[in-house]
Amino acid sequence: HDGRLRVRVEKDVTVVALDGGLDAQMADEVVPGLPGVLAGVDAAVLDVDQVTLLDEAAFARVADAFDAATDGLERCVVASRLSGRLVLERWGATSRFGVFTSVADALQARAFRGDGYGPGWDPTG
Repeated sequence: HDGRLRVRVEKDVTVVALDGGLDAQMADEVVPGLPGVLAGVDAAVLDVDQVTLLDEAAFARVADAFDAATDGLERCVVASRLSGRLVLERWGATSRFGVFTSVADALQARAFRGDGYGPGWDPTG
């Protein structure tokens, strides 16, 4: 995917990191690959920390594909910049996914959710 999509595993969680300007072209490139990279995972993070969120419709396509590929699994989104989190909130992502400022914070929230460390990855708390 020309470096626009990277996949790694941290603490049994698959992290899908996007890089570049998220527009229709990028969505066309990464959406078809999401089901394959997320097949058989136990939990997933969509890391948009290195993405410039350019197009709401393109993000919706990526979020829908991520949602479908992880249906029934624990999943969340990571965006470190306040501006990115505000855009995600405006676009409705915070009602669909837990949103964290880093992958480390997301993993910590997942690990300690049973010990009262917030609602974990469930955005409805």
